[in-house]
Amino acid sequence: MGSFQPPLIAVTGGTTSPKVSIVIPVFNTGRHLKKALRSATCQTYLDREVIVVDDGSTDPTTRAILTSASTSPGVAVLRTPNRGPALARNFGIEHSRGGYILPLDADDWLAPEFLQKTVPVLDAEPEVSVVFTWIGLAGRQHGTWRTGDFSLNDLLSRCTIHVCSLYRREVWVQVGGYDPRFAEAFEDWDFWLSVAAKHCQARCIPEVLAYYRRLPTGREIRARRPDVKGRLIQKLVSKHRVVYEANLEDALSGMYERLELAISNLERIYQFPPLRLFVWLRGLFSRSGRQL
Repeated sequence: MGSFQPPLIAVTGGTTSPKVSIVIPVFNTGRHLKKALRSATCQTYLDREVIVVDDGSTDPTTRAILTSASTSPGVAVLRTPNRGPALARNFGIEHSRGGYILPLDADDWLAPEFLQKTVPVLDAEPEVSVVFTWIGLAGRQHGTWRTGDFSLNDLLSRCTIHVCSLYRREVWVQVGGYDPRFAEAFEDWDFWLSVAAKHCQARCIPEVLAYYRRLPTGREIRARRPDVKGRLIQKLVSKHRVVYEANLEDALSGMYERLELAISNLERIYQFPPLRLFVWLRGLFSRSGRQL
């Protein structure tokens, strides 16, 4: 992996700290990193810094982009050995100065007004710890993820909000940061479940202000393999066993509702007339081929 290298830019500034720290862990992201960095540095809200953590990248394109980024005002590039996104994100937050934290994955990007619309919520409502938005989908899937409720009951059965959500620094401190045991995936779900278990409140802005790029080689795709996902779910339930046992009925009913919704959606797709016609024709030609 190589030994730890000091920051390309020291995380220092003036006499006052920025209000927001955008933290971007990077590992061989390639050309997509440019868009993420541009979206962070072009925010219309100016009281922020950008902390980029190179998690041991070896890809020449990624390293070239990082070297260029290290010369940008308000951007700090830190280097660590490859240890996974959870530890990279924690390392970036440890070296950041903002009272509000915004994690951003290196292949995702922000709308220019993300901070302009989310920061005032935390400023005006001290009882709110997290602000999240709707998410635009790109890559393998297109559309809008209308993120769900930030409630313990919902989070027991699924991750209802995206990792790219603004929260107060003390939230990260209270839950002990991101858990490196979820290196394959689910570190964001585990984090939000821990936050909800602390009875923290969240507020949704029903507008697409962040974009999630779903790549065919992404961690999420690998984590969907039944053997991987089953192992991660077991790990999640084991860590939060007390919470799951205290809310067993809600957890099971939530999982059942999701299963029923998936079955219902599949039935609607099957009943779609063009699809039914296709299935019928495929069966007809298959039978004809056998007869020949």
